[in-house]
Amino acid sequence: MNRRQLMVMSGLVLGAAPILGSAALAQAPAGTALDEVKKRGVLRAGVRQDVPGFGIVDEKGNIVGFDIDVATEIATRLGVKIELVPVTAATRIPLLQQGRIDMIAATLTHYRERDKVVDFTIGYFWTGQKLMVKKASGIHSVADMAGKRAGTTVGALALKNLTNAQPKAIGQTFEGYPEAFLAMQRGLVDAVVADIIILAGLRANSPAPGDYMIVGDSLGGGDYAIGVRENDSKWRDALNFALQDMWKDGAWDKIYAKWIGPGTKLNLDKSEIGFKMEVWE
Repeated sequence: MNRRQLMVMSGLVLGAAPILGSAALAQAPAGTALDEVKKRGVLRAGVRQDVPGFGIVDEKGNIVGFDIDVATEIATRLGVKIELVPVTAATRIPLLQQGRIDMIAATLTHYRERDKVVDFTIGYFWTGQKLMVKKASGIHSVADMAGKRAGTTVGALALKNLTNAQPKAIGQTFEGYPEAFLAMQRGLVDAVVADIIILAGLRANSPAPGDYMIVGDSLGGGDYAIGVRENDSKWRDALNFALQDMWKDGAWDKIYAKWIGPGTKLNLDKSEIGFKMEVWE
């Protein structure tokens, strides 16, 4: 592969918009992903590595977290191995559309605009959206964000919800949540707007958690769901059944207790996130 070809291929992933059209979709493999995964013997899951509790790089260089354990459990139930593919907010949907991953397990909120280009499983985690600020900021509500700057990631629904609630708020996007949080620490933005679970993770992993607070009424919320390529009901059903079986036999609870629940860094009871399991008979 020559240098020009490499640059073009890199641009497809790194420079792509969060939502692509039919040109990207045309590159996806034909047939159901379930048969492809079974034949390959490997499930390629797109996962984050910048979201505390859900997907981070540990001291050994491994990607670990709630989403990673969920994806790994699904692979085990399908009888295949897991391959973790790092994604960002900007690259996760293009990589799925191009057929480079089989599913997105990367704090992907299910909402209507995204449903136009990818399909979703049932939700496996629910979280609301709020602001996190420095305690000394003087910001205590969404109303206080008039003329203030809020940082988040590319393609985040939380920023749209914030500007709907406070049109005078100024949004600024970053490659990942750690970058947005660092920008707030340095005074480049006044707040970080994101899912409550993400904000709790950023604060818990900071050198001085007591310096930050999560404020304001909920801007909305939604389900994290697994993203799959469009019109592949056989694959989506297989993932849905795996998720439901995890709820029935307690596997989901064990993963929650390990990464999110009381005694962890995030220290959140299930009642605090409002999650309800959906099991079909």
